[in-house]
Amino acid sequence: MELIALLGLAAIALLVAAGFAAATAPISTDITESVDTLRLPMAADAVIYKGTLVCVDADGYAVAAADTADYLFAGICIDDPRTPGVSTFDNTGGSDGDMYVTVRKVGRAPFDLALRTPSQDMEFAKVYAYDDQTVAVHRFDVTNDVRVGHIVHLPTELLAQAPHSKIGTDQVMVEFSGEPFDWSGGVTTTTEAQG
Repeated sequence: MELIALLGLAAIALLVAAGFAAATAPISTDITESVDTLRLPMAADAVIYKGTLVCVDADGYAVAAADTADYLFAGICIDDPRTPGVSTFDNTGGSDGDMYVTVRKVGRAPFDLALRTPSQDMEFAKVYAYDDQTVAVHRFDVTNDVRVGHIVHLPTELLAQAPHSKIGTDQVMVEFSGEPFDWSGGVTTTTEAQG
């Protein structure tokens, strides 16, 4: 035990001698974003509202979520500390990347449920983007399977536990997570005929 303590002290002495030392007072660390938020460049002509679902398009620019081919769910639009008080991010007339939107990429939030009434057998079911404020619980209710997350609470369950919950009877509580993807940009594949 003493040997380990001596080795630990020797390692600290080496770090101090090399110019590394533990902080002895507050330091200024510039943290620009938390790990659950991203600031994304918006697509040309995109309009995104605070509190709505956000996707990235095939070119990697933020757009309002929709059941659209090549869209990937990114998160939910939140307040941007660089533009306080703004609740509508409107890049109409702008080019790709002219404007930015901040999204929370993980969390829980209530969303309207498309085409179906919430029921107990939906607990933990996957949900897909129907539009920027609505999710679908069945893959047959959408065309492009833009996965948002999964249902973690139903309205009857939440309202029984907390009668003042801000969830509608046609809504479900969704645990959402931005969807990473396998990037294949710049990769060309060829198939040669075997002779």
